[in-house]
Amino acid sequence: MSLKLIELQVAIPRTLDASKASIDVMNRGLLQQQQTSEEIRKKDKLEAERVNQKEATESSLFHTNNQHQQEKTSSKSSSHPYKGSKIDYSG
Repeated sequence: MSLKLIELQVAIPRTLDASKASIDVMNRGLLQQQQTSEEIRKKDKLEAERVNQKEATESSLFHTNNQHQQEKTSSKSSSHPYKGSKIDYSG
C-alpha cells in the first residue's frame, strides 16, 4: 500500500491526534482510580470525625449525669429538715 504525497500531508497530523487520544484513553482508568481513592479517603476522614464527635458527646453526657447524680445524693443527705449532721454520744 503506497501513499501519495497529498495523502501523507493529511495522515501525519492525524497521527498526532490519534496518539493523544490513545494516551487519554490509557490514562482514564488511572485518573478514575485516583478520584475514587480520594473520595474514599474523604469519606473515611468524615466518618472518623463523626465517631470522635459522638464519643466526646457521650463522654460529656456521662460526666454530666455523674455530676448530677452526685449533686442529688449530696443534697439529699444535707437537706433533711429534721435530721442533724452530728450525733450526741454523751447521754
